[in-house]
Amino acid sequence: MSVMHEKPYRKTMQLLLTPLVPLVIIGGIYYPYLGYIALAMMILMLVQALFRGRYYCGWICAMGAFHERILARISFKREMPQLFKKSWFRWLFFTALMSLMATRLIMSGGDPSRVGAVFVMMWTVATAIAISFGVYYKPRSWCNFCPMATMQGLYSRNTNLLKVSEDCRQCGLCRKVCPVQTNPGAYKSQGYVPSQECMRCENCIVNCPRKALSFNP
Repeated sequence: MSVMHEKPYRKTMQLLLTPLVPLVIIGGIYYPYLGYIALAMMILMLVQALFRGRYYCGWICAMGAFHERILARISFKREMPQLFKKSWFRWLFFTALMSLMATRLIMSGGDPSRVGAVFVMMWTVATAIAISFGVYYKPRSWCNFCPMATMQGLYSRNTNLLKVSEDCRQCGLCRKVCPVQTNPGAYKSQGYVPSQECMRCENCIVNCPRKALSFNP
C-alpha cells in the first residue's frame, strides 16, 4: 500500500524486519530453533503493548512489514470486507489458532527443538492465511483479525489511543492511508479510535490536512 507521507524511519525499520519472515519459515524447516525468534517477538509485543498499545503492529511486526512492503507489490488492494473487523470473527480466529498452538505445544513434550518447530509452524500457517487474503484484498487485511492484534487490543484498551479532535472534517484521507482500513474520522463524536482498530503507525497523523489527529498518552 502506498501512502502520501510516513513517519521518518518507519519504512526503513520495516524493511530491516521483513527478512525475518522467510528466515523463520524456510530456515525453520532445517533449524527449528529459529522458531524462538517468533516467540521472542511475541513476548516483546506483549510487553510493549502495556505502554504503547498496538505500536508493535504498526512498526515492529515482521509479518506486518512483509505484507506492507513485499506482498503489496502483487496485491490487488481491493476493499476489505467489514467481516474482518467483526469481533466474533476476530475471536474465532484467535480461538482456532491459539488452540492449535496449545495442542502442538502439549504434543511437543517440552522438547526444545519440537517447541521451536511449533512456533515455526504457527508463523507458516499465519503467513499462508495472510497472503491468501492480502493478495486479493489490501496487503495487511490479516492484521484486522490477527490473534496477537486481538490480544493487544483487549488489554491495551486505554493505552496510547488515537485522539480525534473537533478540527476533523471527516474527509476520509485518513482511511485511505490506514494499512488496516480504519477510518479515524468516523470516531470524531467519541473523540478517540478504539485500541483494536489502530496500529499506531501514525500514517493518518502525518497525512491529516487539519492536524486533527494525535496520540493521547
